[in-house]
Amino acid sequence: MRAFVKFRRNQSGAVLVEHTLVFMLLMLLTFGLIEFGLVLYQYNAAETATFAGARFVATRGPVITGVSDCGVATSAAAGTRCSDVAGSSGWSLICNASAPGAGCQAAALNQLVAEMQRFYPNIEAQNVQVELRGAGLGFVGRGAPVPMVTVRLTGMTYEFIAMDNLLGFGDVIMPGFDATLVGEDLNEGA
Repeated sequence: MRAFVKFRRNQSGAVLVEHTLVFMLLMLLTFGLIEFGLVLYQYNAAETATFAGARFVATRGPVITGVSDCGVATSAAAGTRCSDVAGSSGWSLICNASAPGAGCQAAALNQLVAEMQRFYPNIEAQNVQVELRGAGLGFVGRGAPVPMVTVRLTGMTYEFIAMDNLLGFGDVIMPGFDATLVGEDLNEGA
């Protein structure tokens, strides 16, 4: 009985146990802060890449060919503002970078993906979509429409490095990113 009482009063290992508990919590907090900082960094990089992609398409040239001056066929005289042409603000064309459809320029879409990868290397062609919409800008006889250019980045995920093993976190699916700009002259090399 005395050995049990003596053992119960012995506190020689208590500091080691307390240190272990505090150290584990400190490491969890440290890795958590680092991990979530990386998530925010990658979110910001994806958002920046989307804006850079929209700027690239808006200034570099057509990703879609065969679109009339105001986006719709018209018999209006040259110099007529597109805002005066029926349907000039209602058209929309979409190109997916991984599967360019009719009129979509695969080379331009590949350049777009490469430009976006400069800001966020995890982007792949299946994550990128370009939409051109009529805005009623420009005029008949110009030779190319002046659309609203929207670049979408979807399907991006963040895979945790340390926290998934410690706490069982799965991949974080990032929201879709959109950036819209007015197309400038859409002439290659201009």
